[in-house]
Amino acid sequence: MEPVAKRKRRSFGPRSRLLLLLTAALVLTALALLLLHLSKEPPAAVPQAASTARTLFSHAPEDVKAITVQRPHEAPWTVTEDEASGLFVLAGEDGYTLSEQETAKLRDAAHDMTCEAVLAQDRAEYAGHLADFGLDAPGRVASITFSDGSVVTLRVGSATAHNAAWYYTTIDGDDCLYALGTGFVDALFVSRESLVDVVQPVLHRARIDRITLTRGDGSVHAEWALQGSIEAGDASDRWRITQPFAYPADAQSMSSILTNAANLRLGAYVAPATPDNLTRYGFDTPRMTIGIHMAPGTIGTTDMDGAFTAEDWPESTCTFVIGGQRSDMVDYVLHEDSIYVSSHFTMGVFLSVDPRSSMSRYPVLTALGNLAQLTIDAPEGSTAYVLTRTERIAENNDLVYDADGRIVYDVTVTRNGEACSFEAFEAAYDRLITVSVSGVLPEDSVIDEAPHTVYTFTDVDGTVHTVALHTCGVLHDAVSVDGHLAFYLVKGEFKLDMP
Repeated sequence: MEPVAKRKRRSFGPRSRLLLLLTAALVLTALALLLLHLSKEPPAAVPQAASTARTLFSHAPEDVKAITVQRPHEAPWTVTEDEASGLFVLAGEDGYTLSEQETAKLRDAAHDMTCEAVLAQDRAEYAGHLADFGLDAPGRVASITFSDGSVVTLRVGSATAHNAAWYYTTIDGDDCLYALGTGFVDALFVSRESLVDVVQPVLHRARIDRITLTRGDGSVHAEWALQGSIEAGDASDRWRITQPFAYPADAQSMSSILTNAANLRLGAYVAPATPDNLTRYGFDTPRMTIGIHMAPGTIGTTDMDGAFTAEDWPESTCTFVIGGQRSDMVDYVLHEDSIYVSSHFTMGVFLSVDPRSSMSRYPVLTALGNLAQLTIDAPEGSTAYVLTRTERIAENNDLVYDADGRIVYDVTVTRNGEACSFEAFEAAYDRLITVSVSGVLPEDSVIDEAPHTVYTFTDVDGTVHTVALHTCGVLHDAVSVDGHLAFYLVKGEFKLDMP
């Protein structure tokens, strides 16, 4: 009989024993968490605080007869009802009657009021903490008078610490401390300036034909004037600087100046132009007066439905006087008989404008289509080019028109009385009108000697422009346009290069 082999006991190494210990620890941890979860009771619901909102007062809007409002760091304003019109009138020297819209907005803000919460019902509870609530010297105070003779006076302090949408508020004769919503505060405590509707002056860019800037001492800082009609096709090229010197204006610079002038706007109303107010707001010595003259003309507008209407406007002048400054970004402006505030970025742009920066840098001012004659007086002699325009006639003897409805002309040119090629003259003239100056002469430049070459341009309407070239060193010529010396260019660059 063979012996039965005994089962050998399996031995575990150090690594196996470590894995068993970790597994057991995880199992125990899971069991503990499970027991804790099963034994834990569900949390109790957090009780919600009951609302303490309260209607402080309530009247019909038409029962509001007067309102006085004090805002931080501002003088108080008062409006009272005019019995005849039912509108509010701003008390004081203004005597300004508010619009129906502004009257309705104030009545809506003042006829009733509801607080967000009652924070305290006994004044003794918070009397020692008025400074903490901004109620020791509240910046916002409003008194509202109703038709029954009752008066409600609100005193609004700082925003509540726990909710910036509320303000600490008290009512005279009431011991409670309230939290008043910002909606009520913002609607009632409006600025005096916002009560007055500002009617903007009518400024039509297309009708402006003169802009004059006058200093406080009465001297003219700059003036630009349109030479000719506002309806002329080349009106943009017919602007001239007329003060403090005479010189053609650059079309692109004038476009910017005209746009700035047409965009002038008044801000909020400040006060009537009484002698005391003129002194108070800096108009005894104004910084500048902007005068904008507009020619009579027809202006078309398109309404919301796309319908086009044309309206005739008479000649008019609009004047703005820039006085003192409320801040670096806000100026006081006098217009007609009232004082306003205005953005420094609109009115103020004219305070720093330099008329020299608007001078045309292209000496030739006459387009070929308007040229009747060009005379060149040079050291080698005088040359006159005369242009003749003849209406083009079709085979049926009707006038020929271009795509824009303008009459087509056949143009011929003579040089000192002899026919020459118009195509060659046109090419040479096109190069001449593109010549620009090279630089600016010092303002005090004086050249005593006579010009060595003079170009005289005569327009079809009889307007005459001259470009004179004076020797200015070896390499340059000084350029005088219509008698005003301002620029220089490279010698020989300004030339009608005709074969």
